[in-house]
Amino acid sequence: MADMMTKLLYHRMREMVLTEEDLNTYGYPRPHSQPGRAVIHRAASHYNIMNNFNTRTCQRCKTSYSIDAAGNLISPEPCNYHWAKLSTGTVPTYYCCRGKVSSQPCCTAPRHVSDQIDPDNLIGFINTQQSHARKESIFAMDCEMVHTSVGMDVAAISMVDCNSKSVYETLILPDAPVIDYNTKHSGLTEKEFDGVTTRLRDVHNKLLSLVGSQTILIGHGLNNDLLRLKVIHNNIVDTSVLYPHPKGLPYRASLIFLKNKHLGRASAYSLGLKCRGDAQATMKLVRLKCK
Repeated sequence: MADMMTKLLYHRMREMVLTEEDLNTYGYPRPHSQPGRAVIHRAASHYNIMNNFNTRTCQRCKTSYSIDAAGNLISPEPCNYHWAKLSTGTVPTYYCCRGKVSSQPCCTAPRHVSDQIDPDNLIGFINTQQSHARKESIFAMDCEMVHTSVGMDVAAISMVDCNSKSVYETLILPDAPVIDYNTKHSGLTEKEFDGVTTRLRDVHNKLLSLVGSQTILIGHGLNNDLLRLKVIHNNIVDTSVLYPHPKGLPYRASLIFLKNKHLGRASAYSLGLKCRGDAQATMKLVRLKCK
């Protein structure tokens, strides 16, 4: 009975899978003519683009700064910023401190960070079309990111099945030195990485054993997760598309908003990594659409 229900759920979700045009429109990494590389169509609409490796724009305070070949700041200076976004009310205020647009930043960090990408140098990607996993499976996925000396990198991944049970979860040690654990957003701290040896190549091996060409992957704005994971996949159900913002693109409803509206505030709490709770939430949001 359970297998039959899963099969019915799979075929219902197939109707929600993004088309190739959708994948291009929403900035998903797509196959390049060269193996191991990826291309992102309309990249500038979804990501901050790097024009020069040695010159970056801080993701938080928007200051331009310079780094050397190793990613070290040439002129170290603190970063003063608001860690949360502005509200969309008549008089916008920052969610972090309720300060107005002109208010002084409420947070300080020892250095700037960047989330910029070089769309012409997307290398080291795996394509799940080459996976040996052929089962018609369904997983929801979410990742957490940290800032390294050369940019933003994935540091945690969680995957759950159609019953929201964990099937894979791990911390990931970035190849470049971590300069900011992005704790307010990721929930990650330096202490948690004591003894962690898992690298992205290990995650790739695991994903290729779980995720195949027939797998449906669910996530919220999963394009960014797959970019940082360096994974190309075709069958995507994206809750930011499934539950469109009332104003349409380029606006996208946040996962927190969707959880509070459709799942109740209690859904915000989950044991384990923050990304596990978010993966579970996206699975529940998609299953609501299947009723």
